Amino acid sequence: MMLEMKRTIRLILACAGLAVLAKPTQAQTVYELQIDSIIAFPDTVENGATVSFYMMVSIQNTPLLYQGNIFLELEYGNSFYAVDSVESAMAFLSPNYPNTIHATHRFTTENDLSIGDNVVVVWPRIGNGTNPPQVVLNPYETIVTLVEPNGIQHSGKNQRPFFYPNPANSTIGFEQDQFHEISFIEVHDAFGRMVLRSEPTVQVDVSNLPVGVYLISTISDNQMARSERLVIFH
Repeated sequence: MMLEMKRTIRLILACAGLAVLAKPTQAQTVYELQIDSIIAFPDTVENGATVSFYMMVSIQNTPLLYQGNIFLELEYGNSFYAVDSVESAMAFLSPNYPNTIHATHRFTTENDLSIGDNVVVVWPRIGNGTNPPQVVLNPYETIVTLVEPNGIQHSGKNQRPFFYPNPANSTIGFEQDQFHEISFIEVHDAFGRMVLRSEPTVQVDVSNLPVGVYLISTISDNQMARSERLVIFH
């Protein structure tokens, strides 16, 4: 009787062991973040100046609904710095619908930057940066030179924008003196397709354009063109 009980116990233990071995291990999803574009990130920053820029971020695999904002880190001086503030359009990432985020950051020698430093890498993060597991497929690396406050040479590149606001929600406006010689206004999407064409007017309706990054151009009577990036952010 005792021998039979031992055999029964061994059989139960053996079956239990097989059950553990046969239990499939669930693969952990690693979310692949993609930077679609960065808008208004400058080439030159005055020491102590606050920079405001926009980023379009999507995800390459499983759509993800997350809590809180995406947060951004800047890598410079061999250190990582969370940007001072981030606002995101929605708490959702998808391969088909990039999320627009607005960031501001103060560049200063009070951190690990020195006058003349010129490499900044931008990393978007979700959660705490590691949970959920994630990888940034293309961290954005740009050259930005930190200069003394009187070190920037103003040029046509830094002239004031010819339309406002940016990002835009429903309409964009023009100052009277900005379009008195304009023949027409064109808006092209990220693929170069013209999605809007308008006669010169103080306001242009962009409410029907999907969220995204566009190029807005004005063509003058003498065929001179001026173009700038436009973010549509409903």
